[in-house]
Amino acid sequence: MRRLVSFSGAVLAAYLALAAAAFWTAWRAPTGRWVGYGFDPILFIWSLRWLPFALAHGHDPFTSNYLNYPDGFNLMWNTSILFPAFVLSPITLLFGTVFSYNVLSTVALALSGWCAYFAFRRYARREAAAVGGLLYGFSSFMFGQAFNHPHLTIALFPPLVLLLLDEILVRQRGRVVIAGALLGVATGLQVLTGEELAAATALVAVLGVALLALLHRAELRSRLPYAARALALAAVVAVGIAAYPLSVQFTGPNRVSGPIQPTGFHVLDALEFVVPTHRQEVTFHSANHLGAKFTGQSEIDGYVGIPLLFLVAFVVARWRRDRLVRFAALLGAIVVLLSLGPRLHVAGHTFGAVRLPWVIPQRFPVLENILPARLALFLFLLLGLLLAVFVDRIRLPRLGLVAILAAVFVPLVPNLPYPSTASASPPFFESGAHELGDGSVTLVAPFAGVSGGTTRPMLWQEAADLRFRMPEGYVINRSSPFDPSSRNSTLFRRMARIQNGESVEPLTNSERSEMRCTLARLGVRTVIVGPMQVGGREMDRLFRDLLGDYATSIGGVGLWSDALVAARHGAGGCA
Repeated sequence: MRRLVSFSGAVLAAYLALAAAAFWTAWRAPTGRWVGYGFDPILFIWSLRWLPFALAHGHDPFTSNYLNYPDGFNLMWNTSILFPAFVLSPITLLFGTVFSYNVLSTVALALSGWCAYFAFRRYARREAAAVGGLLYGFSSFMFGQAFNHPHLTIALFPPLVLLLLDEILVRQRGRVVIAGALLGVATGLQVLTGEELAAATALVAVLGVALLALLHRAELRSRLPYAARALALAAVVAVGIAAYPLSVQFTGPNRVSGPIQPTGFHVLDALEFVVPTHRQEVTFHSANHLGAKFTGQSEIDGYVGIPLLFLVAFVVARWRRDRLVRFAALLGAIVVLLSLGPRLHVAGHTFGAVRLPWVIPQRFPVLENILPARLALFLFLLLGLLLAVFVDRIRLPRLGLVAILAAVFVPLVPNLPYPSTASASPPFFESGAHELGDGSVTLVAPFAGVSGGTTRPMLWQEAADLRFRMPEGYVINRSSPFDPSSRNSTLFRRMARIQNGESVEPLTNSERSEMRCTLARLGVRTVIVGPMQVGGREMDRLFRDLLGDYATSIGGVGLWSDALVAARHGAGGCA
């Protein structure tokens, strides 16, 4: 037992070291740079700060109007990673949110692989299980999502479900209460970590259970009583943990209906499994050119590589009569079909006449918000299991086995150095923005939202310890996914044009009056123009026109501190 614990600890340490090495560009300055790039990391950084802030100030952690004021938004409809934010709160408060985000990004890969290692230990020796866990935790999917989606790389839940369902449905050796309670706790906490992954895991689990029942019909009756009791208990425990958050989501303010993302876009191309794109270290020009044609470029996660495909084909052919191998291969094939989406895509071309199985789940509530491409995570879990079986059962000289594993893993190495992003905010915000009243409403330009092309103001707000509210934000709300509710106002449309580098004509009197009314309606007390890549002078000119030449230059920003008074005075009568 002591040797097993020692080996398991060594596996975790190795996974952590590998993840830290992969993300070394961020760890060289862990409070000043974060892992990855793009819009989304700032949303998660903001969420890591929101939870301890809300708990300390008596706010509801599941809803907030600190973004998208006054309407606010429902955190349960956003990828708010509430449970990880709670666990990481001490690190966030002691070392800062960016440091906490880097810890999350790094530990996510290591712990996901470690959970897969424990799941695979049921079917293979510890060394083989460690190899399988390595594939799962450091797959193309994981490195592809680590750019900006930690709610997907915190992927402990799928291997834990595999482990617990194996106990509940197959082995049935432990106490039913323990197995059921553990599954319920894992499910409830996953809902508070990432609902898309919870729903996707439930979908794949249901398909896996159905497949298992089909393959072993003769054993159903004898195993049903234990399984039914355990699953019923799991449901009760999961509901006990997640009932209130889900009630806020589906009956509370700013609830959302319908698919959030466009259907049929974020899918895997049929060639994606074998074509190395720019995200891989080992690639070539023609492959990159072909990969650029794949739909849903932000979700290119399915690269498996030809060596791994050949190895899996060998495992399936060599041990095709083995029940475990047969189950993993068939479920993997089902997952591949689902990940292709509702229509077949080949080299970026859509074959509309070829309807695929995803047309069924995309019609159901909740399931409609699963992006099919992200089911690749479950493919790598099953591939990791088959790889563990291979390493466990094959009899080869050690050097030969190492060569085979190198051929499998080298194509999966991500393009290095892995990107990271500087987190610097203007000194005004980093010093606490004390000129602003606590909880006051501040419009920050450039405004945060997808139409504005940036999320930086959310980072500045977090740097100021959430001292103020903003009528903007890259969040999902009832009015608009990833944009402020006021995005269609004359003011926000003009700001978006300026932020995106467009030339704008002079304001008319009616436009000027309408913009001032928008500021008054939103209760904006302060306007801040911060650093902008393009349009900074034009943005400053806009607010001088609206509010007068009373801006204060302080800490790298321009500040209008009496915006509400100026807006009301200049607006005249507002409807």
